Amino acid sequence: MTEIKVALFDMDGTICDYVSSMKMELEKLRSLVEPFIDPFSIPDDDPEYQYIWDRMDLIKMDENWWANLPQLSLGFDILKMTKELGYYNEILTQAPKTNPAALAGKLRWILGNLDDNTDFTMTRNKSRHYGRVLVDDYPGFALPWLKYRKNGLVIMPSNEYNKGFQHPQVIIYNGQNIKEVKDALIEAMNR
Repeated sequence: MTEIKVALFDMDGTICDYVSSMKMELEKLRSLVEPFIDPFSIPDDDPEYQYIWDRMDLIKMDENWWANLPQLSLGFDILKMTKELGYYNEILTQAPKTNPAALAGKLRWILGNLDDNTDFTMTRNKSRHYGRVLVDDYPGFALPWLKYRKNGLVIMPSNEYNKGFQHPQVIIYNGQNIKEVKDALIEAMNR
């Protein structure tokens, strides 16, 4: 029996443009007199910004918002590469416990943007799932996954929030280093 070579793909910030979409929706809710606050650059637990988190929760309660997130080209570059190399691609996305709209919207996005051969798993803990490769923009999910995979490879689509992140098993893909990513994917497949 041939071993299946799995590439796991995050959705938000990886193949879906979650960040730009969230900022655009937050801008619609901002009053004319308040400054724009980037929710991705402030501490999660600062009570001063609770109103930002509340607004984000309101936005994320809309199933259509999730279902209509734009595709992120850097993530789709990697998805295309893994398909061409013969990886079995699977979506591995965070599943919010208390937001059924997010689950339904993410499923609609998958069905509307990916081919019928792409499986998906919605989970609370990505580190439990096997793959040769994890494609995820967020170090907070990549590091726990790598903890259990001494030979695992993480490809991170570059964004302003993972800029400067370094790990020996992580490659930040910025659209210019496609050969480096492809070579690493081939090496991971062949080990």
